[in-house]
Amino acid sequence: MSSQPVPAPAPQPVPAPPPKFCVSLYPGSPLEVPAAFVDCVQKLEQILQMPVWLFVQSGGGRYNYDDVDDATTTAFCCSKSGLPERQKIALVIDSPGGDAKCAYRIARFIRKRCGGFVAVVPEYAKSAATLICLGADKIILGKNAELGPLDHQVYDNDREQRLSALDEVQALERLHAFALQAVDASLLFLKRRTQKSMNVLLPGVNEFVGSMIEPLFQKIDTVHYTQMSRLLKVAEEYAVRLLQPKYKAAKATEIARHFVHEYPAHDFFINLEDTEKAGLDCVEEAKGDLETTLEEMTIFLQGSTYIGKLEQIKP
Repeated sequence: MSSQPVPAPAPQPVPAPPPKFCVSLYPGSPLEVPAAFVDCVQKLEQILQMPVWLFVQSGGGRYNYDDVDDATTTAFCCSKSGLPERQKIALVIDSPGGDAKCAYRIARFIRKRCGGFVAVVPEYAKSAATLICLGADKIILGKNAELGPLDHQVYDNDREQRLSALDEVQALERLHAFALQAVDASLLFLKRRTQKSMNVLLPGVNEFVGSMIEPLFQKIDTVHYTQMSRLLKVAEEYAVRLLQPKYKAAKATEIARHFVHEYPAHDFFINLEDTEKAGLDCVEEAKGDLETTLEEMTIFLQGSTYIGKLEQIKP
């Protein structure tokens, strides 16, 4: 009896390659985003139950996309950007900042088009990026994330470095405070020594302190001082407008002034506790799966620039 031939095994289907993704506005297709970073973004969407957009400016960009500037604003603030209408988004922000007007336009456009947004800061959002955060319905900070002051930066040609407009404004305030302290200290000292009345001592003390302070005040360029004051007022006013209508006018002004005037350096680390002191009640720290996801995400932020939403690359 002849044996039956053994049928050849049926060919196994070749598994489809995993999808690849790019970021819509910058750098765009066909530049692929690391798969692990895509996983982080998709996890974030599941946790927050809303679309996630990226505003990552941590280096590696071209055409000025590493700052909050006109190029970034033009990409975001148009109907072709793809931002959903009347659907809130989560905006992952990792940026050193840039121009206050551009930041204001971006936050305002997202709010009007989408109806609002949640700002998610895995690591840092400084200066103008902090201003964008102030326009959000809620701000979520990673475990070690930081915001920054809103003091305007200007380039000093003589020193060849960027300086804060607050330096000059605070210098005058400190001179004023020093003059008052000098008057008080001198009056008290002379009162103990001479036993004369304050009315008798005051004219002489004023003349003494005035002669000491006058040369310092003369070094202040009043026109330049006014210009610096106006630049600080611009950032403050944009912040006030973004904080409304979440806060009443007086409260919004108080918070804005805090972010502009209450910190000693432009790169000052503003954490969750600092935002509470400033009066913000819409900031929370990431917990649980959200905290883990943001920590995983920070690995991919260094030296990267991603603007927009994830889009699958078509084969």
